[in-house]
This record gives sequence, C-alpha cells and structure tokens, in this order.
Amino acid sequence: FARTVASLRDQDLEAVEFLVVDSSSDPAPVRGTLSNLEHQYFWTPPRGIYPAMNLALQMATGDYVYFANAGDLLHDRFVLGQVRAQLADRDVVWAFGEVEVVQRDGSRVVTPRWDYAQEKASLFSRGHFAPHQGTFARRTALLAQGGFDPSYTIVADYAAFLKLSQVADPVYLEPVIATFVEGGVSTVRWQESIRQFHSARRAILAPRGWDVV
Repeated sequence: FARTVASLRDQDLEAVEFLVVDSSSDPAPVRGTLSNLEHQYFWTPPRGIYPAMNLALQMATGDYVYFANAGDLLHDRFVLGQVRAQLADRDVVWAFGEVEVVQRDGSRVVTPRWDYAQEKASLFSRGHFAPHQGTFARRTALLAQGGFDPSYTIVADYAAFLKLSQVADPVYLEPVIATFVEGGVSTVRWQESIRQFHSARRAILAPRGWDVV
C-alpha cells in the first residue's frame, strides 16, 4: 500500500479525489502512510475486494473512477495528467490503456494492446479483457448498473466492464497506465478466474450457438 501511495504523490492531482477504503485490523499504519496527501479515509469490516470497491464507488463524487488495490502502481508520474487530457471535453463511458506486469521472476512485460473490436466480435469468448488497473470508467455509468457484483469473487471488475461494453465501446488511452505484480487472486486462482469470467459472459451477453432446425 505504501508503494501505491508513493506512486500517487508525484502525479498531477488537480481535481483528483483520493479515497482509501481500509479493512485492516489496525488502521494506524495505513493512516500514517497517507500523511501529507489529501484524501478521504473509510474503514470497513473485511468483506472482500469488491464490497470495498463498491463502497468507494458510492462515496466518490468525480466524473471518472479508477481503482488501485494495495501494491498497484501508476506507471509513471505523468499518467493522471495524460489521462485527464485525453478524456477532457469528451463524453466517454469507459477507457483503457496498457499495463506493465512484473512477473514472479522479476521480469517486466507490457501487455499487448487489447483488440477490443476483435474480442467483441467473438463475444469475448477467448477470455481476453482489459484489467481494472488499466481502466477508467464514468462513475455514473458504473453506479447505474449496480457497481461490482460480489457474487463474482474474482472477476466482478471484468463483469462490470462487460456490462459497460453493452452501453458504449471504450476509448483507448495512449500511456501505459499501471504496473502490477503477479500473485494476486486472479493469477493464483487463474482456473477459477476463467470459469467465473465465462459464467459472467454467459449471464451478461447471453451468447447463443448455431440454431439447429
């Protein structure tokens, strides 16, 4: 979490609202890490990642929301300024950019650009989707669809963005948005992650096979 906060300190924070949702047993170290950074802090009993993200979504007041879990880093100090410039004066529902992944052996790789049109044409059947670390979404659009469905314990973020794909196509953001380290729940439990993603895909998109007459 300290690394996440450090990646924010040098950003262009004009008109940025920074909300922290904490479920740790001792809030003091977290609050100490936030010193000298304007923020709003909320403590909640530990109920999982997506209930915490929903609480942040409900508390937020800005036009767009971005979710960083503890350990996620904005890729460099120019990210927020560049994103603000690309979204200014545009009616964008959601937008995504590439992310850098730090693999378990320490090597780094930037994810290839996600071909949204190609994946949408196959109703996202290959399971490829932009990670939330690279995605910005209009707050009111996320709220309108109920935020993040916690019944998807690993892929509620993907499910939410699948719903947004039914509202509007995303805008591609030029900068690499974030850096995150492999080892989170979606990589450790990757098989369950895939199963949940396709369950969400079937529920939200209702894909059909060939009609047999």
